[in-house]
Amino acid sequence: MSAAGKIKKLGVIGDVHSEHHRLEATLAHLEGLDTDAIVCTGDIVDGIGCPNESIKLLDSASVFTVRGNHDRWILEDKARHITDAHSVTELSEESLSYLTSLPSQVTLDTIRGKLLLCHGVADDDLRKVWPGTERMAIERSHLLDKIILEGEFQYLINGHMHFRTLIHFEGLTLINAGTLRGEHWPGFSVIDFEAEHITAFEFCDDQIRLVKTHDLTQEAHTIWSNTQSFCGDWDPVRLF
Repeated sequence: MSAAGKIKKLGVIGDVHSEHHRLEATLAHLEGLDTDAIVCTGDIVDGIGCPNESIKLLDSASVFTVRGNHDRWILEDKARHITDAHSVTELSEESLSYLTSLPSQVTLDTIRGKLLLCHGVADDDLRKVWPGTERMAIERSHLLDKIILEGEFQYLINGHMHFRTLIHFEGLTLINAGTLRGEHWPGFSVIDFEAEHITAFEFCDDQIRLVKTHDLTQEAHTIWSNTQSFCGDWDPVRLF
């Protein structure tokens, strides 16, 4: 699945987890920022809100959305014991059709090169990528290493980890979109490819506030050759 035209400004929404009120506010805010397109990393279901309303909002706003592991699980009737899990019986026919039709990956063209949208890494919706910190162990990915080596994509946006960060590789920047769920930095971002920066927004008492703007190409960031070069002492580039 590809988008037509080259994107200059992109709205980035992470894992939704049925936070339909926050999703509605996010989409309204992004509309006011005149984005060329909006993407979402999936995991629409399993949360305290309404999955049907969340799906309607994404569909009506023509958001480029990929399937997350929670979306797959509800269709496969797996892991329904988890907290705030939804049942497939709660989904409307339209919602079922929408979830079933979601791709695992979306390719977009930006003015700075090609972008891959996925939930984990490519078709693997459970894969995490993390250079390693004192509190979180290293998470490597041979699949991502292959993507980096092939050089087709300059950007990769994923979710799953609920931790809005930038990870810089030689030739590719990975952007974790985070989540709208919970109280730990729920928010979204906007990438301005012309200015080559990303601006992060956060929900605070249901109000949206601008948190920070990061340079996408800042040379001071650690730049990895691939995930095999992760060493475990990373200072995360946070978007919160």
